[in-house]
Order: sequence, then structure tokens, then C-alpha cells
Amino acid sequence: MPKEDAELAGSSAATAKDSNEVPPVENAIKETDASVPASAPGSVSVSASGSSGSATPPPANEEADEAELLERMRGDAVGETMYSSRFILQTVMKLVQLQPDSPLEQQLEDDLCKVWDMSVSPEVVTLLLENDAVDPIMYSLIDGCEDVRLYEILIGLLGNMCAQVECAELLTCSPQSMETLFKLANCLDTGMLIQLMRLYQYIMAHVLSGKEQFAVDWYVCFAAFENSAQNLGRILQQSVSDELLIAALKATNAILASCALVEEENANSSLNLKPFAEVFLVQELCDGVNSAFLRLMRDDQAKLADEEGGEENGEIPTAAGVAPTDNEEDADVGYKSCAPKITCDVEIIQTYLNICTILVQLPEAQASMDVYAPSIVNCLTRILQFLQQPLQLIPLGERQEEYLEDLAHIWSRLKYCYQKEAFTNLLEVWYRLKQHTDNYTEKDEEASEFEEDDEEDAPKEQYVENAFKMLRLLACVLIKAESADLQEMSKEKVRLFVASLKAEEDAEFSKALESLSDYTDNESAGQA
Repeated sequence: MPKEDAELAGSSAATAKDSNEVPPVENAIKETDASVPASAPGSVSVSASGSSGSATPPPANEEADEAELLERMRGDAVGETMYSSRFILQTVMKLVQLQPDSPLEQQLEDDLCKVWDMSVSPEVVTLLLENDAVDPIMYSLIDGCEDVRLYEILIGLLGNMCAQVECAELLTCSPQSMETLFKLANCLDTGMLIQLMRLYQYIMAHVLSGKEQFAVDWYVCFAAFENSAQNLGRILQQSVSDELLIAALKATNAILASCALVEEENANSSLNLKPFAEVFLVQELCDGVNSAFLRLMRDDQAKLADEEGGEENGEIPTAAGVAPTDNEEDADVGYKSCAPKITCDVEIIQTYLNICTILVQLPEAQASMDVYAPSIVNCLTRILQFLQQPLQLIPLGERQEEYLEDLAHIWSRLKYCYQKEAFTNLLEVWYRLKQHTDNYTEKDEEASEFEEDDEEDAPKEQYVENAFKMLRLLACVLIKAESADLQEMSKEKVRLFVASLKAEEDAEFSKALESLSDYTDNESAGQA
């Protein structure tokens, strides 16, 4: 198995599409059947003699030639596409001719990339499955040419094919195939690992009930393969590629959610599945999930520093995903702009919260929660900081409510672990919800045209409900704190917090007030 440096990973699916586009029809007619697909936009598969003839044929002959060419194209086309079935199948069959010590020829690489591109079509996938194309692909991965570029292309092709559940079933019913796919996680090539993580995710996407045989087969193989969860954790811990980290987090989320469902629905069966916690609750995976999330949530200054560092090392920097840090940009929101900003795909936050929710609710996790809690709270703090940015918390929507719900649940499973920075940011989020509730005004029916174009705000009841949820979370965290230093926090926010606790007849709030007795006594003495 090759273990090439991750710097070789510049070859990805996008590269394949950019550098290996299917030739135009007018040029493709001159190529041979074995090397050119018929596609639109793409190329047609005809013999060299099919394009021979007079340069200026009579109109009748020209029409006849065009009709004959069109008929040939239709006969070789895959379904309703203009892709050449002959080209696709001949290209795939060339894989069995590869030897372990033979290099991947450029022409074959180009042709495989074209097939990879074509495999986004369901009709092409059906053609490949009907002609047992999985066999030569797996042969190349197991015994064929040891080339990471070839691995990347073939794993990407399998990922597209797994859009149909039949392909997922073919892979998972073969322990040898599954072992190969798990072994590839030890490779260091970024491009190949991205495709491998997507393949894992695509297979798991078909798990609906937890009783599908291929889902059970996956669970058994994953649990039996040595260090399978640790390998996922290693990728999450060591990679510096944001694209790979995102793909790995999504794959981890899909695997955990699906395997948890498999174990739950087969708990009383005769399968004797290995316990879920024993397979997945490992230090490497937990640490990897947290470290990957914090890296993806780094602010713009950190991203810029990474780019500058890459430029010094001869890498080409990219500004993708980096938002402007102009302090005037959000001046109309009502809060001070957060500079530098945290810019990330909001889907990543929900993915992390999903993973965290699955792991922390395991009974086995409670025994070692002191080990996991600090790192998880650091991640929750980062989410709270993200929510304090303009337009991320208010107007309140379904996404924000899901964040707050998951935050409260996860924190409860962490035994309300107290960290001063986390408490300060939680207090700030609650304060903004409380302020918005107190200042809430119903929209005027005769509002100006400009105001009507603004995003519609959530009902006041939603703000009240979520503010109360955060108030309760603050109280519970405060109760568990051995010593809560509020002296350096905003006095205005702390006073409002204390007043809100006093306004509710609640046992938890009363306990929180008792833990604040020193602070309230000092405040009373100061006022006197």
C-alpha cells in the first residue's frame, strides 16, 4: 500500500474534471472506438473509416453519412445519454491488465477520469453494475497498480456508483472489499482520502432502518478491522486540509449515526454485535473530532496566517471561505463587529453537534467524562462565539434553535462542566436573547417598503423560550462550578442575570442564587 506524502494530494475530483474534459464532437469523430466516449457535450465512438470520404460530398451523401453516424451514436449510447458504452466498458476492463509495478499511463488515467465524470449519470452507473464493473475496480485496488492517483480515481468512481444501493450491497457483502476500503484509510494522500471519506458517507446514506443486511455487514467488518475508528481519528487529528477535514467529519457522523441505529435495532438478535461504545468510544476518535472542528472554526486571521505559511513553503494560497473583516460591514446590526471573524459552513456546526450528541449519551462515556469534557466545552465555546457574530443568532431561526437545543443537551451530559470563558460566552448569548425579547416590537403593517424587504423575525414566544432555556443552562453550570468568578464579567449582564433568576420561582435558580451569595453580598455592600 503506498504511503505517499500528503503534499501529492493536489489531484482530486475537481482536477480530473478540469484537466480531462471529454473532447468536442467534431474532433472526437476522428478518434478510434476504444479510446473515445460518445457524449454530448462529449465525443462520439466511431471507427476511423466512419469519418472518411470526400471533403465536399454531395448533399445527399452528406445527409446519409450524418444519418448513419447518428444511428451509430444511438446504438452505442448509454440510455438517453450520448456516452459511449463501448468506451466505458473497454476502459474499465483495462484495469485487469495493470501490474503492481507498472506505472499508470497518462492515456488510461485520462480515460478513467472521463468515466469517473460520466458516473454521475444513473444510467452509466446501471451500465457499470450490469457488467460487473465493481470486480475489476476492486481487483485494481487489491492486487493492481500501486498508484495513489489510480486509487483516488477508482474510489471516486465507486463513490458515484454507491448512489445506487446495489453497489453498496456488492461492496459490503465482500469482507475482502471492505478490508481493502478500511486499509486505504492508512494512506497519506489527501486527494484519495477525500474520496474515501465520501465513499464511506455514500454507503451509510442508504441505512434507513438499521436492519438492512449491508448495514449489518458494514458494522461487523468495521468492528472487526483493527484500529478502524482510530484511523478515522488520526485523519481528523493530522490533516491540514479543510476539504479533507470536512469530508472526514461528515463520514464520521454518517458512520456513527448509522451504526448506532444498527446496534439498537439488532440488540436482541443472534448477531452478537460488538458493543457500539467499544468500537467507537476511543480517545483517538474523540480527540480527532474536537481538534478537526476547532481547526475548521478558526478565525480569518488564523486562516490568513496558514495561507502565508503555505506561500512561504511554496504552496499556492487560497482565499476560499475567508470573509472580509471590514469593521463597517456590520455596523447596522447593533453589535460591535467581531474581528477577526469566524467563517465556516454552518453545516459543519450541526455535523459536530450530531457527533457529540451520539457519543456523550453513551452510558460508558459518563465514566470517563472528566477526560472528554474540557475539549468538548472548548468546542461549544467556539460555537457560542460564532453565534455572537452579526446575523448568526438574531433573527432566530430553526438552525439557531437546533444549535441552542443541542448545546443545552450536550452540556447536561457533560455534567454542566464549568469553564470561565464558556460561561462568559453563554452569558453573552443569553443576554442578547433577553435584550431582544425585552425590546421586541411587532412589525408595523404600514412599515416602509425598505423594512418589508427585511428578513421576517421569529415570534416573540420563541425568543422567550430560548432565552429561558439558556438561563436554565447558566444556572445549572453555575451550580456545578466550585468557584465562579463573576467580578471581571460585565456588571450590567450579571445584574440582569441575577434579576432574572430572582424573578422565577424555580429550585435550580434558587441554588444558583445561593452560589452567587458572595457576589450579591458584595454588590449590596457596594451600593450601601
